[in-house]
Amino acid sequence: MNTSIQVSELTLGKHQFGRVDQRMKIGPITWPHHDLFWVHKGRIRLTFPDMACEVVLDAPDGLLILPGTAFWGKSVGSFATASVCHFESAGYDAKDFGYLVARPEERLHLQNQVRLAMDLAARPDDCHLSRRIRLLQSILDGFDWPNTDLDAASHDRASQLTAAWRQASDHIEDIRTLSDVARLAGVSESGFRKKHRETHGNSAGDYLRDLRLKKGEELLATTGFSVAEIAMQIGYRHAETFCAAFKKSRGLTAGQYRRWSKAFA
Repeated sequence: MNTSIQVSELTLGKHQFGRVDQRMKIGPITWPHHDLFWVHKGRIRLTFPDMACEVVLDAPDGLLILPGTAFWGKSVGSFATASVCHFESAGYDAKDFGYLVARPEERLHLQNQVRLAMDLAARPDDCHLSRRIRLLQSILDGFDWPNTDLDAASHDRASQLTAAWRQASDHIEDIRTLSDVARLAGVSESGFRKKHRETHGNSAGDYLRDLRLKKGEELLATTGFSVAEIAMQIGYRHAETFCAAFKKSRGLTAGQYRRWSKAFA
C-alpha cells in the first residue's frame, strides 16, 4: 500500500456492521478520518461527487476511503450488507484525497480478515488492541491506489466479472456454454475471455468447468441424486461428459468420489 499512513501511530475508531437497502442509504458524508468500507453481501454503488466518479462494489469487495473525501451510496438491488472500520493516523499527510481499491485477487482473503477484525472489536476487553492494529495493517496491505485509468478500468472489470460469475453459479443448470456467462456480463464471448484472463490470469473456460465440478462435488457428497441427475443440475447435457471431466480433473470417478466423501460425512 502506497500511502502516508503510519500503522504504528493508528488510533482505532468504530467497527460496525449493517444493512444497506433502498430506505437505509449511505451519506452523504465526509469523514475526518480513514474509513475502511467493506461489502460483505450484495452490491453497493458509491458516488464521489468531488471526483465525478462512481464505484460499484460486488461482495466481497471494499474501498479505503481517505479523510476529507465526500461520498454517498446505496444498494444495487433490494439490499446489501457492509461494515465500516474507522481509524486515524497521527502521521497521515492530509493532502492525499480519494480512495484506494482492494486487489481483486486478494478480496476473498481480505473479507476473512475483516470478519476477524469485527469479531475482535466486539469483544468486551482491550487485550486484543495490539492484535487488531496488526490485523488492520495486514488488511491495508491489500489496497492500492487507482491512480491510472488502467487501474480504475481493472477494478470495474473485476466487479463486472464477479457479478457475472455469481449469477452463473446461482443458475449453473441454465449455463450451457461460456457465451451464456458472457451474456450476463453484457459482452461478447471473446471479450469475456479476454477480460477474465486479464483480471484472473487463467482461462474462463477452465474456470467455468471447475465451477460446475465443485457444485457436482457438493451434490455427490450431500444428496442421493444419481450421476445423471447431478450432471443435468450443473449444466451438462450428458452424464458421460460430466463423468469424463470429473475423472480428468479429480482423478476419481464420480462414484468413487461419492463413496470417499461419505466416510467424512
